[in-house]
Amino acid sequence: MKLHNIDTKYVLVALFMALGSCVEPFVAETLTFENVLVIDARITDELKQHEVILRRTYPFENSDFEVESNATIQIRDDSGATYNFQETKAGNYQSTSAFAARPDMGYTLSVTTAEGRSYISETVMTPERIAITELKAEIGFDDEDNEGLSVQIKNESANAEPKYFRYEYEETYKIVAPFYNPFEFDVIDSLFFQEEDNDPLDISIKPRVDASQFCYASAKSLDLILRDSEQNVGNAAGKFEIRFLENNDFKIAHRYSILIKQYNLSADSYSYYSTLRDFTSDESVFTDIQPGLLEGNIKAQDPEETVLGYFEIAAITNERLFFDYVDFYPDRQLPPYIINCELTTAPQLIAFVPHVGPGFVVDESDVVSPLLDGIQAGLIAYHEVNEDYEPPMGDGLVEGLGPFFVKATGCIDCREFGSNVKPDFWID
Repeated sequence: MKLHNIDTKYVLVALFMALGSCVEPFVAETLTFENVLVIDARITDELKQHEVILRRTYPFENSDFEVESNATIQIRDDSGATYNFQETKAGNYQSTSAFAARPDMGYTLSVTTAEGRSYISETVMTPERIAITELKAEIGFDDEDNEGLSVQIKNESANAEPKYFRYEYEETYKIVAPFYNPFEFDVIDSLFFQEEDNDPLDISIKPRVDASQFCYASAKSLDLILRDSEQNVGNAAGKFEIRFLENNDFKIAHRYSILIKQYNLSADSYSYYSTLRDFTSDESVFTDIQPGLLEGNIKAQDPEETVLGYFEIAAITNERLFFDYVDFYPDRQLPPYIINCELTTAPQLIAFVPHVGPGFVVDESDVVSPLLDGIQAGLIAYHEVNEDYEPPMGDGLVEGLGPFFVKATGCIDCREFGSNVKPDFWID
């Protein structure tokens, strides 16, 4: 995660464009820069060990963030209970014990760096938890009139007060290798008449050791997804699209699952994230470009010092949905595979037969094996035997096809794109 802060206090970029037909290239550089602590602290009403992340801003032209280590972090609630955090990896701090933010309870975050600089948040109240009353997918269209599947949620609150939500999702999808077979290459001998090896290359096939026909891959949301119930009649969040997948997206070709996380926020938290969304497409304050200083609810003890970030308390509701492509398109061809699997080749076992003397190759040319090179690089996998293969005879260039037909590894072994271990939550 990273933050480029281009407020005039931190970064001043000069852009010069020559008049006329030529534009002079330039490199943006930081003329002035202030190293600022960034605090990312999100606590929910889930019983778990919560995390606080500390980073520092860095000059515009740099690519790596600086972590803040060896800090002391505490969260205190209105009852006087204190929750301590310890550093689990550089810049990441986890509560030493599991706890859950309690309804109608206020919480305050305090951070003290190794240099003795102190920061404290405003007291933040825990909002109520609001259930997701419906989660479903239906055929729809996006803003560019592309057809696909729209994943929508609906929720309702018992009272008419405005509600504010932030959403995250994690999608998991099944991958089926279209040309899977139960055999794989067995490189018996990778040397060709070397001094320590008196026989030629030897590549065969053997039963596949690991299952690789069905795999599972996951991806998390990156954009800030916000919802304000005041935009809906009756102050109920109503139907709201969380995810749209075009009908030719390989992720939905077989079975697809999405876990929705709904965070009920305070009005202040919602306002902060709304502003952050205008600055960046990512939900983290560390990431992307911020054209200005985004003030949060955390202040430095030194009034002259600037600190960035936000202390959030949210009530969370989780809901998971499964569906198959054929549920919506029973008569339509499945979306295309992740890669093109039409190409089938038969790489030569050796591309040149050198002169062989007693015990080693005496020809000056190197022995080249396109088949062995592809196998060792992980680029190709066994498809079927070439029944018409004829071993090369004599010295010189080799013509014709190799002993095995192959395809790109990902067409046969789905582990190129996911894990062959079925997730614990998966339902077929």
